Amino acid sequence: MKNTIFVLLALGILLSGCKYSDEYLNPHLDKSKAYFASPVMYTRTVIVGEPLTFKIGAAVAYDATHAAKYTIDYRISTFPIAASTGRVALPLDYFNYNSMTPTVKTTVASGELLGLFPVMLDSAKFLSDPLSLTGKYAIPVIIASTSCDTIDQALDSVMVLVKYMAGVDGYYLYNSTIKKEIGGAIIDSKTVADNYPNESDAYCWRLTTKGPYTVEAVSPTAAFTVGSRFNLTVIASTLTYVSGTGQTFVTPESTNSYNPKTRDFTINYSYKKTALNDTIYHVSANWIFRNRMVDGINQTRAYLSALNK
Repeated sequence: MKNTIFVLLALGILLSGCKYSDEYLNPHLDKSKAYFASPVMYTRTVIVGEPLTFKIGAAVAYDATHAAKYTIDYRISTFPIAASTGRVALPLDYFNYNSMTPTVKTTVASGELLGLFPVMLDSAKFLSDPLSLTGKYAIPVIIASTSCDTIDQALDSVMVLVKYMAGVDGYYLYNSTIKKEIGGAIIDSKTVADNYPNESDAYCWRLTTKGPYTVEAVSPTAAFTVGSRFNLTVIASTLTYVSGTGQTFVTPESTNSYNPKTRDFTINYSYKKTALNDTIYHVSANWIFRNRMVDGINQTRAYLSALNK
């Protein structure tokens, strides 16, 4: 089951945003063609804590009755990328380029559409480079040759943008209790319980990648903590609060942890609001993973739990 889901995910990510021409899928084509489904560029996002690998490949269009297999060979371009694109080439030592020179050879089996080859990133080099988070790094790929009858000259190359996302990046539902302290005393009548009546983004904490293991946590707009935002560094199950300039200064209290298996957080901290210096708010919460978006693909809690089996 795990392997089946992984294959479906890989194909889903590969095909998301791509544009296959109906003409190429015509079962009466008189010639086979090799081409990239995305004529300009697309993005591959790797997840920290998961394998830093992905696949690149072109498609074959042919008569649907064919029984042959095709080959497609690729070349990684080392020419400078035009500054006008806003992209720069991913350094060759950041991935397995040495296994791709002078060309990468792939086979498209009978009845299949795609000729894929793997890209494996060097985690130490890639994750330590701040530019790897921006999506500006690109791998330019060209179809060098094929056993197909022709290469579509308008779709014979593509730029694959590469970036990473922290493992805890995503949207989180929550159950929390907030206690209000004034002058050293907890005002019980001011205890506030935040509960989500639905799963809209207004009722979700948003954790956005700021580094390989750091995310910025932004409070739901519908929560009592609205306006709060601070950084969290999450390594394995250990959680550390890091408040930066313009963020809410928080002080950890009691247990704070992350469960990599369930993808949920246990949160306990306190903070002050600028206009109320004598008031302290104590937050005790569970953040419950809802989903994350990876290259336009919605990965839900149930989906990722299935991958972990």
